[in-house]
Amino acid sequence: MATSVVVKDKLAAPAPVEQIVQAVFSVCGSEEVAAAAIEAVSKVEGSEFIGQFQEYISADKRPQFPDSLLNAGGCVALIDCDRDHELALQTMERLQQIFSNNLKLVAITSKTDTEFLMKAMRAGCDDVIHRPVDKGLLESALRRFQKGHVAAAFRSQGTGKVISFYGVKGGVGTTTMAVHLAMHLVKKHHKKVLLIDHKHELGHVALHLGLKESVYYFDELLRNAERLDAELLDGFVTRHGSGLEVIPSPDTCAPVQEGTAEAIARVMSYLRTRYDFILVDSSLEYTDSFTPITAASDEVTLICTPDVAALRDLVRRTEHLGLVNGFHEKLKIVINRSTSDDAVKSEDIVNAVRLPISVSIPNNYLGLVRALNEGEPVSLAQRGSFTLAISQWAERLAYVPSATMTSAKPKKRFLFGF
Repeated sequence: MATSVVVKDKLAAPAPVEQIVQAVFSVCGSEEVAAAAIEAVSKVEGSEFIGQFQEYISADKRPQFPDSLLNAGGCVALIDCDRDHELALQTMERLQQIFSNNLKLVAITSKTDTEFLMKAMRAGCDDVIHRPVDKGLLESALRRFQKGHVAAAFRSQGTGKVISFYGVKGGVGTTTMAVHLAMHLVKKHHKKVLLIDHKHELGHVALHLGLKESVYYFDELLRNAERLDAELLDGFVTRHGSGLEVIPSPDTCAPVQEGTAEAIARVMSYLRTRYDFILVDSSLEYTDSFTPITAASDEVTLICTPDVAALRDLVRRTEHLGLVNGFHEKLKIVINRSTSDDAVKSEDIVNAVRLPISVSIPNNYLGLVRALNEGEPVSLAQRGSFTLAISQWAERLAYVPSATMTSAKPKKRFLFGF
């Protein structure tokens, strides 16, 4: 019995799910192609058929790609070439530009002439399957591609780890935590670290580090996500004398310009290949970018202070964010400015949010104000409970290996476009 497939213009953007080792989708595919793909992926553990695009993809007609594709270990596009051969070839070239080395292309066609096959190969096609579609050949191709995707993931992802920082309210020391953790990772553990000031205006990372105004900012990097490479990134990065690399925020008033989920996922994926740690000092006010940044993060750090106002906000934030799939597994609660005389005790915080406190940072308010005024973070050589707590935090991160990609269990449901 043939499988009925709903064909639409765009793939649906599902809720965050476990990473797929190999995401398979079709472009302009018939029911025959979709049915063959569904049967083939059911026999290849870790592969999943996401759905299909109804129209060919070009520079003028580019859909919004869902997280299931952007976050997959590898992607396979089944391009049905029989509707329009030239548009199919353009689609192959466009998808190669978008997904780069993370994509395998399969042409589904009735044509057997050498000229078309040569054009398909030049467009980046990895395999050709002639009609009628042989399910065995397709399964064999998916198994071969998946081995390559897994090997490439181990080569490219390395130990790159993304940690995002959010203050439950203003003034809790989010930037201070991100800056000092970054410095410890660089100077004590000799890690290659990028610190991103993800504030649309007047961020304080550069002030903490005594850096001069930069010409380029993270929002601009996101707008150039498709052409991101080592040379482009090098022009965006500002280097601190410690070896820490920084993408600062504008030091002038500017409108909010949030990047797309696709751009954020693409940029973070690339940065993982260049750095041991990517620390993102962001804000809960950025509603559009919060989900893609946390989806790309290995840890999501909520900074709170031990007072009633901050605790109220922390409880509300965790209640709301608890509705996001996978959030609690990434969430780390950090209490800043902790003292023995706090009005809100650690056990009160744990009972209120039903989550453990990951790190408790002793109060060092005057020392940190002095450091900010001087444009130089608190020295690692300075003895004290503040430095010790940051050091222990950095040590935990530096010596916990990053999670490696594992095969996702095949899903029974299929997500088709809208």
